[in-house]
Amino acid sequence: MDLRSNRWKLISAALAVVVVGLAVALVVTRDHDDGEGKPVVATSAKGSGVIRAPLGEAAPANAPGQTLYLQQVTISPHAKLPEHFHQGTQVARVISGVLTYNIVSGSATVTRANGKTETDSAPNKILLEPGDSLVETSDLAHFGANDTDKPVVIELTALLEQGAPLATPVGTGATGAAMHLTSQLASQARTLLTAGPQGSIVYGWNRLGGAATLDGKPVTVDMLGDVNYKGGTGPFSGFITFTFSDGSTIAVSMQGKATQLPDGGSTVAATLGIFGGTGRYESATGTGRFTGSRPAAVGAPVASTFDLQIKA
Repeated sequence: MDLRSNRWKLISAALAVVVVGLAVALVVTRDHDDGEGKPVVATSAKGSGVIRAPLGEAAPANAPGQTLYLQQVTISPHAKLPEHFHQGTQVARVISGVLTYNIVSGSATVTRANGKTETDSAPNKILLEPGDSLVETSDLAHFGANDTDKPVVIELTALLEQGAPLATPVGTGATGAAMHLTSQLASQARTLLTAGPQGSIVYGWNRLGGAATLDGKPVTVDMLGDVNYKGGTGPFSGFITFTFSDGSTIAVSMQGKATQLPDGGSTVAATLGIFGGTGRYESATGTGRFTGSRPAAVGAPVASTFDLQIKA
C-alpha cells in the first residue's frame, strides 16, 4: 500500500513539473491570433536579452499612415537595450522589476505609481518601478537597462509611422549610409493663425528653405511643415526635400515637437522617414533625426542639423 502510494506521488510530481513548464512557456510566448487565423508569438533578437510578446495591432482610421501596437516586453537580468527612439508616441508601464531608464536627448514625462507626474530631461538616468509609467515622443532618444538579478516586465502601446520599426536605433546601431547636413533654414512663406485664450494657440503651415554642403558640393533644403503650438510648444509634421548638385533628390517625412524656452526661443526635434527620391536616390529608404534651435517664435530662422541613415 505504501509502495503504490509513493509511486502515485512520484507520478503526480512529474505531471506537476510538466504543467508548470507548459505554463511558463505560454507566459513567455503569449501566442495569440492576429485576426486572420495566423498565430503571433513572442520574438527575441538573438543575444539581446529582450523578449517582445505582441498582444495586438491595428491601423486606426483616425490616425492614417500610423500603426498602433500593444505589447509586453521582458528584459532579462543585466540586459541592456541599444540607444534608440520611436517614430511616433509610445506609452509604457512597468509591471514588475526595476528598469534603469537612460535619457540621451529630449524629455520624458513620467507618472509614478502614486500618481505624481514629473518631466525628466537629458542627460539623465532614472529608475522606474512597478506601477510607474512614461510617455516617449519622437524627439526622445533613450535606452533601458536591467541592472538587477530579476526580469523586468513592461506593457506598452505605441502609435508609430506605418512601416517604422518598433524601435529605431541611433548612433552606432543605425544601418545604411550615414549623411550629416547642417543648414540655416529661413521662412520663405507661411500662413499662421491663432486660437484659444489670448491667441495662445498658433497653427498653420510654414515653408522654410536653406543651403547645406555635402563633400564640398551644395545641397538645397526645402521644408514644408504644419504646426500646432500652444505657448510655443507643440507638435509639427511635414516633408523635407534635399536636392543635390547632380539634380537627385531625397524625399523625407517628419514628425516632431517644438519646445518653448524661457528666453523666448525654442528647440525643435523630429524623427525622419525616407520614402523615396529621384535620380540616384529613386529607391532610397531609411530613417533619421532633425534637431534645431531658433532665437524667437515660429517663423524665425532655424539652425538645423539633419542626420540620415540611407538604404538603397
